[in-house]
Amino acid sequence: MADEFDISIVLTAHREGVLAGATARSAHTAIARASEAGLKCEVVLVFDRASEATVSVLEGSFSAHSLQILRTDEGDPGQARNRGVEVAKGACTTFLDGDDLWSANWLTAAHALVEARPDCVVHSACNMVFGDERNLWWHIDSEGPLFNPEYLAWGNYWDAMSFARTSIYRRFPFRRNDLKLGFGHEDWHWNAMTVAANVPHKPALETMHFKRRRPGSQMAIVDQVGSVRLPSLTP
Repeated sequence: MADEFDISIVLTAHREGVLAGATARSAHTAIARASEAGLKCEVVLVFDRASEATVSVLEGSFSAHSLQILRTDEGDPGQARNRGVEVAKGACTTFLDGDDLWSANWLTAAHALVEARPDCVVHSACNMVFGDERNLWWHIDSEGPLFNPEYLAWGNYWDAMSFARTSIYRRFPFRRNDLKLGFGHEDWHWNAMTVAANVPHKPALETMHFKRRRPGSQMAIVDQVGSVRLPSLTP
């Protein structure tokens, strides 16, 4: 059975409220660029324990697009993404959090890279982090000279806003966080698992993601616990 879309955009939303409006505009811009390139996109909105303000902002924002809406009670970012992947109808899937942004060329550049390398996971060339923390995070190529797989034992190379064939996300679902154990970086675990399975991770040149850091996020909570190492590489 042929895929109905080239790209499924899994947008996970929680309690972002009016900030989700900027995220929606960012997605609209990238989708418009992708449409100009002949790519068919669908949006999968995953409202995971979402506030009514967040639902109100996003629910009507994508009425002009092919849209699926899920309401979930996972309370976990990785599991919310997994739910979106389960219903995705695109050959490729990418993720967007409800308070983050894409550069306008993200979908087209990432799709072009996957067309050239169907086996790879694509990341932005750079993340600009804003909000409670401000920094630049450059993503490296796992097939390049700067990559060291041993680094994944104590630090993360890439974030979760990736792009890949949908089959890759179904083969490697995100693991549920366990904040009491200090396990709250599901993207770190996912990256280590896929690298161990020889899945390449590659940046799409001249792309950028804008990621908000806020107090009280799962990442902030697990950092307070003091976890610094990965669990064993098991699903």
